[in-house]
Parts: sequence; structure tokens; C-alpha cells
Amino acid sequence: MALKINGENVQLSKRGKGVVLEVSFRELEIWAAKNKLNEKLLWYRAYGRAIKGLRNKLQKVITRAGGIEGVPKFKDFEAFTLELRHVKHKTTPMGGILAEPHVIVAYKRGDRQIIGWPDRLADWAVKFQDAVGNENFLNSNECRHYLHKLGIKDIPRIYTHNPRRVLPEPFATYARANLDDWARHSFFKDLARQMAKSKTPTT
Repeated sequence: MALKINGENVQLSKRGKGVVLEVSFRELEIWAAKNKLNEKLLWYRAYGRAIKGLRNKLQKVITRAGGIEGVPKFKDFEAFTLELRHVKHKTTPMGGILAEPHVIVAYKRGDRQIIGWPDRLADWAVKFQDAVGNENFLNSNECRHYLHKLGIKDIPRIYTHNPRRVLPEPFATYARANLDDWARHSFFKDLARQMAKSKTPTT
């Protein structure tokens, strides 16, 4: 069973049967009231699903290096960094640990919903987004000799900084603009799912 929002309607389709139910938001509200559903609880759950979806979207932004979900595409690694990653066989996403699914959190703090990285990664997240790093190694004779031994010939003296902003902006603006709609759609899909089940004959 698949549910799809089409304007102010919910379409329910089944494999091999196409659309088997199409009902308007208004009809769903009337049905919910008639059947005395706990709409407050259903709205609470709908927002929970929307928040979970937002968390997943943030993780996707990092693993795909921006360009989606309201976040501009990150500037690619500089040539030196690309070469260094190549000789070290490093294939991790640009965000490194920040892109790992288990480190992105979503929880309530008082009356606020928090989505992002845990406090233990705050310093890492700031440095990644502001392109802050230790570039002294580029002027260390020992380090430059090591890099030459790796096969890197063109080693800069100054590292190029490329900020890659995500949180709080521009991702927060994208979230605020869409969260209510996501929750609303989730709410009406839930109602449509329950309506469809109520219409299923028992055997």
C-alpha cells in the first residue's frame, strides 16, 4: 500500500490495482471527528515523523556535500587535498564523522526541538563549517618531506579555506519553511491509512 499527497487529497494505491482510494483532507477530518479519533495524539505523532525525516535530510546534506534541502553545494576539496586523500586511500565523505548517521541527533530541550550534532562534536562542526584548521603543518620541513615521500610534489604553503555552512543556516530556514507541511501531510496520510483499514472487509 502506497500513500501519496495530491494537492489537498490523499491517494492510496496498491500494486497491480492502481489508485484504490482518493479522499480529500476535509473528508478525512470529518471522518476522524465522526469516529472520535484522538487527533491531538495523531498530530503529535505526525510532527515526530516530520522531525525524524528532517534529521534524515540533514544527514543526506552532509553525505552528499550539499546541493539539496536548501543547502548550497559545498565547494569541492582543493587539488592538494584531493591528491592527499588519493594517496592515503581516503574515501570518507567531506564531513567525515559529521556525516555518520548515528551522530546526528534529534531531541527536545524544553519547548525547543534540537536537530544537529551532539555537544561533543560542536568544535568539530564549527571548524568544518567555518573551514578552520591547523595549516602550520604545511610549513613544517618534516611534514613536507613526508608528503613528498608520499608522491605529492605540489605542496602549498597556505591552505585555502572553504566555509561550508549548514547549521543553523541555511538548513534552519529550509526546515521552518517546510516542517508544518511535512507534518500536515503525514497527519492526513495516517488518517487515510486508518480509513482504508476501516473499509477493509474482515474474513
